[in-house]
Amino acid sequence: MGWDSRRSYPVNASEKVTVQATSDQKAAWTAAAKRMGKSSPGAFVAWTADMYLAMMDAYERQVVQHADECDPPSRSHL
Repeated sequence: MGWDSRRSYPVNASEKVTVQATSDQKAAWTAAAKRMGKSSPGAFVAWTADMYLAMMDAYERQVVQHADECDPPSRSHL
């Protein structure tokens, strides 16, 4: 099975997003898609966006946890 025969997006994907890219970006995304086993540059960009969102969420949760550990919330109201 060639790299370009795999599904690009999940079956339940319902939205399309238009992205303008430079020639260099398109070439880099195409090469990255092939290395990652994604079926298209768009699939690679969608995957990277999902990864960024997941990492941002994990980072924000870690910041809150760290802040709570440095300055525990008061329990006097219990």
